[in-house]
Parts: sequence; C-alpha cells; structure tokens
Amino acid sequence: MPEGDSLVRLAHRLRPIMQDQIIKRSDFRVPHLATVDLSGWFVVTIRTRAKYLSVTVAADLNATDASQQFVIVSHLGMDGAWQIDTRPSYRTRCILAFEEHSVVGNSLAKLEMFSPEEARQYLAFLGPDLLDEAWTDPAHYDRLVTQSLQNFRAAQDQPIATALLDQRLVSGIGNIYRCEVLLLAGINPHRRISELSDEHLVGLVLLARALMDINVPPRAPQQARRRTVDVRPDEHSPFGVRVATAVEQARAQTDRRRARNDPNFWVYGRDRQGCLRCGGPVRLEKLGPSTEKERDLYWCPNCQRG
Repeated sequence: MPEGDSLVRLAHRLRPIMQDQIIKRSDFRVPHLATVDLSGWFVVTIRTRAKYLSVTVAADLNATDASQQFVIVSHLGMDGAWQIDTRPSYRTRCILAFEEHSVVGNSLAKLEMFSPEEARQYLAFLGPDLLDEAWTDPAHYDRLVTQSLQNFRAAQDQPIATALLDQRLVSGIGNIYRCEVLLLAGINPHRRISELSDEHLVGLVLLARALMDINVPPRAPQQARRRTVDVRPDEHSPFGVRVATAVEQARAQTDRRRARNDPNFWVYGRDRQGCLRCGGPVRLEKLGPSTEKERDLYWCPNCQRG
C-alpha cells in the first residue's frame, strides 16, 4: 500500500498533464461507472488526502456551481497506479485522454465518482493528513495537533505500531514510515497507546510528518528515492533528533554521490543487514489489527527498548 508521500508525488506528476485541460475521451472500466462520459469536461484540481487521489472535473472551467462538478476519487491499494501515456491492459480501470497525453489508471483498489459534498463525506473518516499544507499555517497547527492527540487517546488499547497505520487517527503513514519513526523514537512497537505520554504521541506525529515532508517536492526531486536517514541529533527536538535542513540535505546528497551502497532506511527491510543505528539484529514479524491486515514490521530490540 502506498505511503502518503507517494500520492503527493503522483499529483505533482499529473498536474502538468491534466490540470486545466479538456478531457477528449473518458473510459471507465468499472461496472458502476461504465456509462459515464466526461468528454468535453475540464480538469479543475488534483488533490491528495492521505492515500486517496481526488480529481475534480467541471462542465466549464470557470464553473462554481457544485452541480456542474464531479470528483473522481481513487485509491491505489497495493498495486495500483496512474500512468501517463501507457498502453491500456486488462488491469486498466480508467482512461482519461487529453489533447497531447492520456492518463491510465491500472489496478486501482477503489474508483468512485461523487459530487463535491459526497466526496467530502466519503473521506471524512480520515484523521489529519500529515502532508496537508495546513500544518504550516499557524492558524491551523494547534488544531491539527490537538485532533491527532485526541484520536490516539480514543484508541488507548492499540499497540502504537498498528495505531500509526490506522488512517482514522492520522492519515498518510504507511509501513515504511511507521517502522522508521518508531526506530528513531526508540519506542517498542508493541507498547500500548495508554503507556505513552502526550509528548511521545505528538512527537511521533511531528517526526513522521517531517520525514514524509522531505520526500516530496520541492524538498525532493520527482525521481529521488525515498529516504529517512537524513536526520541530525538535536537535544531540543522530540526523541533527540530532527530532520536535516535543505542545506544539510544538499550537502549530504553530494557526499552520497561518492559513496557506494548508501542506505535509505534505518531499519525497514534491513532484517539481513542489521540496524543502521546500532548494527544489531533487526527483528521481522507480522503485526496488524487482524490477521488479514497484518503487515511486515521491522524493528530493533536493542534501540527500541523504550
């Protein structure tokens, strides 16, 4: 399943192709949308909310009446993708053709079309999106922090490792970030939320947000690999670490060009290489709220004793 930063990157790729463009032909290959024809409609906005991509289309580019707008909402699931100028296949669920390009949705886990208000209600279950630009607005920051903390406190009995993936609490965190942020925080993934202080919970949210934020434009080039190791010691930051500044990140990138086998993660996927922080063995296990929702959990028993 994609991380929230994957959707933000996807939106950045699609906007130059789709936004303000006329749809020349549409082809929805799912039964409940099979008769929909958006030919002649305009793409107004492309937005992300957690792991959902929303494409708003309007009968007229300047239309403000909600009755003249629809929102195409998709979720990529484990294997889905929106691709540009690729050939359709048996996995294709949607084709939107424009004057110069076409955008093809393959293996989409969810594909729906709503009115703007219906789309808002459809996504209302999601907790605060960690890549929402509202986090950078002082007028909204305290509200988002408070809402995130209240959501976690309402799930007191959940292990923190499953709670971080619960999109109803905070949204956008995927398996990579939950493993990495718990490693950097030094927190045992099996600890219950009730065992963690407000400072711990808020610190996890802010650290996860910071790690994700450096992996999306403009901080990260479109084709750059996702990385979580660009952090620095800082006794004044939660858990004693902070994300590198843009200048520090640029210097590190120059150094990486000289290095071989430069690692991207502290613990995720390192069950054979060992923990990047302490060098000790990495434990790999399955953990989830239920058997069908179990995900691979990588963690370091030495670093994560807390």
